[in-house]
Amino acid sequence: MDPVVTASPPLSLGARLGWAFGQFAIASHMAIVSVYLLYYLTEVHRVPVLLAGVITVLPRVWNILTDPLVGMLSDRTRSRWGRRRPWVLAGTLLWAPAFAAMFALPATLPVHMLALAFLLLYLLVNSGVSLYHVPYSAMAPEMVPDYRQRLSLIGYKEVASRLAVLLAISAVPWIVERAADPFAGYRLAGLAFGALILVSGVATFLATAHAPQAPLPVRAPDGGLRGQWQALRRNRPLAVLGGAYLVANIASVAFSGALIYLVTAVHGQPAALMGLLYPLGSLVSLAVTPLWARLGARFGKREACVAAYLGLAGCWLLPLLLPLGAVWPLFVLMLVFGLFNAGAELLPNAMVPDTVEHDELHGGWRREGTIYGAWVVIQQSGMVLGGLVVSLLLAVVGYESVQAADAGVRAGIHLGVALVPAALVLLALVLVRRYPIDAAAFAEIRRRLDARAA
Repeated sequence: MDPVVTASPPLSLGARLGWAFGQFAIASHMAIVSVYLLYYLTEVHRVPVLLAGVITVLPRVWNILTDPLVGMLSDRTRSRWGRRRPWVLAGTLLWAPAFAAMFALPATLPVHMLALAFLLLYLLVNSGVSLYHVPYSAMAPEMVPDYRQRLSLIGYKEVASRLAVLLAISAVPWIVERAADPFAGYRLAGLAFGALILVSGVATFLATAHAPQAPLPVRAPDGGLRGQWQALRRNRPLAVLGGAYLVANIASVAFSGALIYLVTAVHGQPAALMGLLYPLGSLVSLAVTPLWARLGARFGKREACVAAYLGLAGCWLLPLLLPLGAVWPLFVLMLVFGLFNAGAELLPNAMVPDTVEHDELHGGWRREGTIYGAWVVIQQSGMVLGGLVVSLLLAVVGYESVQAADAGVRAGIHLGVALVPAALVLLALVLVRRYPIDAAAFAEIRRRLDARAA
């Protein structure tokens, strides 16, 4: 029999859908930045690859500094709109126009001036993302204090995320192809998704106006950012979960980044095939996300996450068993990837809200913003390190171009795409098994918090 967990009135459907719609801004942004941003700089504006890499990485380093700061400040905010919603609105109003402007750079600018303008705009974009992303994510444990209802709420968000990725990946090339030239095409795409960010953020701000909010703490956490990080290091569930999620995220980003080289250099297929493979994986993930939510509710979030990680390891070893030179093995690979990646994304994100009560029990205050500031840093770090893993893999095997790839290079890519992500996600599996908060442990934490309040 399942342990008793804290009962709480369900969040209204309007608030659930409105909050989940806020993920459209985040997911579409991440998809476009991951897939098209470097291409926009190097192929449209002819920025040298090394320079383009520097000006796209630096703003992400900036986020490592701003995310925990925004989280801490939102924890201490007092306003008639609550702690989080003012930041969500402010982030939206900065992020949306800066995103549109980033894709509207003049074609006539000299390369060094264009790089500087892009760097400044991308810093504004990522500053807006910090203002939005951290407080937005921190709203989840405030709105839903129940163990299983949190899993359901994060499921709504993950479905929205898959839909946004599908929209972004398919819409950008469609817009660019129908424009007069690539400059005009990316300018229109930037305007379209800048508008989506604006609508998504404002709609979330309005839809959550009457959603439950955690009360302000009696006393604020002391010690500034250094004190916050020291306290978080003592939050063992968050540390274990964060380590597992970081390693798994590196694995997933490395696989996604190396997939195009598996498609072109190893299987000899055109790069355009990626336009079918990625959406296929997203569609499968979209379809099975509710199934993973039910598995998490039935068997526990941790246990379902272990199963998802184990499935991903098997998926990434699959290329070693599939014949080369054919198209159908790649579709099989993405079907399996979509099936297990849905759980690998949903379940850790549904587990992190439960660390808030653990932190409150042992620290004496609620600081969702600080916890989610650290969580978003972990997510961003995984994206940066995953890209680095791909670069190192290609350098080690001696890759220069698809045309120049000999049998040794192809074999190295074939093995690397399988073994590196699989090894990383198995390490994540070992880590997540040490995560201590299951339904029974969460119920005990809530009981002790309720007793303290009484």
